[in-house]
Amino acid sequence: MNLKQKVVSGLAWSAGGRLVAQLLTWCITIVIIRLLSPEDYGLMTLAGVFVAFLALLNELGLGAAVVQRKDIDLPTLRSLFGLVLLVSGLFYLIMFFSAPLISGFYEEPRLVLLVQVLALEFLLNGFSVIPRSLLLREMKFRPIAVVDFISAISGSIATLVLALMGYGVWSLVWGMLMIRIVSTIGFNIAQPFFYLPRASFKGLGAFFSFGGYVTLGRVFWYLYSRTDTLIIGKVLGKELLGFYSIGLMLAALPMDKVVSIIIQVAFPAFSSVQSDLEVVGRYFLKAIRVMSFISFPVLWGISSISPEIIHVFLGDKWIQAVVPMQIIAIIIPLRMVSNVMSTAVFGVGRADVSFYLVVVPFVLMPVAFFVGSYWGLLGVSLAWIIVFPLIFSLQLMLTIKILKVSFVSVLKTMQMPFLSALVMYVGVYLVKSSPLLTLHAVLDMLMLIISGAVIYSAITITFNRNGLQEVRNLIKK
Repeated sequence: MNLKQKVVSGLAWSAGGRLVAQLLTWCITIVIIRLLSPEDYGLMTLAGVFVAFLALLNELGLGAAVVQRKDIDLPTLRSLFGLVLLVSGLFYLIMFFSAPLISGFYEEPRLVLLVQVLALEFLLNGFSVIPRSLLLREMKFRPIAVVDFISAISGSIATLVLALMGYGVWSLVWGMLMIRIVSTIGFNIAQPFFYLPRASFKGLGAFFSFGGYVTLGRVFWYLYSRTDTLIIGKVLGKELLGFYSIGLMLAALPMDKVVSIIIQVAFPAFSSVQSDLEVVGRYFLKAIRVMSFISFPVLWGISSISPEIIHVFLGDKWIQAVVPMQIIAIIIPLRMVSNVMSTAVFGVGRADVSFYLVVVPFVLMPVAFFVGSYWGLLGVSLAWIIVFPLIFSLQLMLTIKILKVSFVSVLKTMQMPFLSALVMYVGVYLVKSSPLLTLHAVLDMLMLIISGAVIYSAITITFNRNGLQEVRNLIKK
């Protein structure tokens, strides 16, 4: 297959597998949320903060370096494998013995064992890095989609069963570990790499350089994206952190799932044409057009009916999650486009610029979160919508210098989806205030969804037929 066919096939398998998995896991997650308490989710969030941080360092960016590298031989892969296993074991020990310190920081004794068990992810991950990277390098997205699907379903089922048995927060812990166990086994079946690791790291200088920027970027991204959690957990308490975590999760869920698919396919695609910036620029603008066409109506639609979503699916005990969900969903489309920018410059080999794109929010967002915490959940949520547009503008200026595209061309690709979604948002609120709604919460929510879809579709057909046609012909062209 040529590049276009590989990209389309990758999107089809990745999106299709992810969609089916999410339909099932969302249903299961809703039941789990109803079974567990806000405190359970708050504890899990606190336990996962430091584990997830070290997980970003676990492979030292070497997996991405394998994908981006044009030529790589077996001895080099064995050396990389040995290095990944060494670092994974080291991080497991660090996390295990740091658990009491983390528990003391939050004054929560239950965190000790939670953190120590979650740290097992490091040992498991070390055996999946090379197989998965080789699959991505060769753009074999079908087996990746299958493994991701099976692992996601397995983890959700394990979590549900344990939640029904009354294991509380531990159902979330073992559910996460089940995902890692199944995915590690699956990737080694799909892309066997049964070679002994090498202790020699000679000749890995280029990998260390590329992977170093990748790792630093992940660290800075993690710090700024988790600062809100740290501040809320320390200043506002575990219960409000639980509300914020659920609101943020629901608002960012489409971004987390869609962007991961785009990055998984786009990174090796951009890497394969990295020597031709004109081609890269065309793919970049096309990716933003399609991303904007979908993200603005979906995320702003979620924002407009956040109270109804929380009431219908989670119940009134989670009503305080409405504020963060409603506000943060508004800014998610820009965050999704920001991820496309980072992936594009990353794919052309400029890991250094990709790192700088993360430094900008790292500097600005923690300050915004800290100031916003004085106004509770509302203040922290507003920090996203007030500060991130400035961050986006700075990131865009860095990106266009590398990809040789104009600032105006990027804004034009987002203009019509933005305006159409804005009109849709206003329209949904007008429908809310009309006598058309019934007293049945589910029917009201469905009517609002249909109203938003009709409004956005009508505006798109009238004023943005080119964008609609591009999405329709994505597979054909």
